[in-house]
Amino acid sequence: MSEIEKIFSLLPVSFFGLSIDCHHLSTKNSRPSLTQHLLPSTHQICNEETFAKVAMGWNEDGIGLTIAFEQPFKKSFFPEVNKGDSVEIFIDTRDVKTSGFNTRFCHHFFFLPEPFEGQSAGEMTHFRTEDSHELCDARLLGCQATFSPKNYSMNIFIPRECLHGYDRAQFDRLGFTYRINRLGGKSQHFSASSNEFSIEQQPSLWSSVRLVE
Repeated sequence: MSEIEKIFSLLPVSFFGLSIDCHHLSTKNSRPSLTQHLLPSTHQICNEETFAKVAMGWNEDGIGLTIAFEQPFKKSFFPEVNKGDSVEIFIDTRDVKTSGFNTRFCHHFFFLPEPFEGQSAGEMTHFRTEDSHELCDARLLGCQATFSPKNYSMNIFIPRECLHGYDRAQFDRLGFTYRINRLGGKSQHFSASSNEFSIEQQPSLWSSVRLVE
């Protein structure tokens, strides 16, 4: 059995149901390791090229990510963040797989390697009227980028104040996916490709992430 086959469950309800472990970070300032916290590559399932490695960790204060890009930074844009270099993170703090729309526990964040017109991170979740609530204060989102001529990396932290319903003591699983964009090239996805699905509005297609010690 291949590594891809081990992490996917072929069930009629979810077809490709991706379930992975997310390991604990000792402190809020700890950075996920590209070894211990590395997420699997799903480029074979999404039929796309991998150009970034993603590591993810959690603690009581929130969710941290380290993203290492195997190409140089070019340019970012806002509000059409997917037209340039950017990272989009999708999190459902209740991991609901039966809903075809965003609930109040769903979040869609964006992070830019370099600020564009003063914008570097924020939440852009679209809710139905009955599920809507205020989007998070963008100033609370942590995003730091390091550049070199051939590649760059990003360290991201999403605090619990920005994650409605985040409480590992009550619910030890998240719905999660990402879309990593690049100028002049195709995006990299995790559990489902936005070339085929509207992942912004379909949390049932996001992976399940177990918050483990």
